[in-house]
Amino acid sequence: MDMKVKSSLIRKYRTERLWSQEHLSKVSGLGLRTIQRLESRGSCSSETIMSLASVFEVDPATLVWRDGSYQTYKHKQWGIVTLTAIFILAATILGINDWYEFLPSEALGIIFGVLTIVAIIFSSMTIEVNESEVSWYFGPGVFKKQISLEEIANCNNVKNPIWMGFGIHSFGTGWIYNVSGLLGIEIELNGGSFIRLGTNEPNYLIQAIVDARDNVE
Repeated sequence: MDMKVKSSLIRKYRTERLWSQEHLSKVSGLGLRTIQRLESRGSCSSETIMSLASVFEVDPATLVWRDGSYQTYKHKQWGIVTLTAIFILAATILGINDWYEFLPSEALGIIFGVLTIVAIIFSSMTIEVNESEVSWYFGPGVFKKQISLEEIANCNNVKNPIWMGFGIHSFGTGWIYNVSGLLGIEIELNGGSFIRLGTNEPNYLIQAIVDARDNVE
């Protein structure tokens, strides 16, 4: 029976020994593609777990997820604020142009085409947490970013002031990603920078990150 492996922990044990994936493949007797897949995410047989545990000199149970202790997290927040702002902007442009007629139909078509694309992109933001990383993206999968759990120093609840705005932009030593609302979390990275992710369920997101890190350690 296949077992769900702790990808980040396998990668951590390998890098602590200053081993390449090729070297781990050689000393464990496993294929290089198997090592690459396991360090990304996936499952493997109990025999593979035993081989890795023997090489790392650890208990095999530490390399697999304990049943029921952790579930991957995925949450989509709809961009109500950004969609409303785009709708108001489009209505304003259309109303002014109907009154003054200063834009030709071709220009209006281009403007509304751009606004439609922006609306699709920022219609939502999805955040995922799995056994190796935190990732997020806008709309159908645009501007996807990810950070490994090993890069995270700390994370806290935050409330963004309205003047910080929405969308994607830098702020100080970090970046802000948000499509709606003022709530979010701030992820402090080991290098001193930060990332703020807007979400309407910050407590659940922080707990998902904590659970994932606890299972990696």
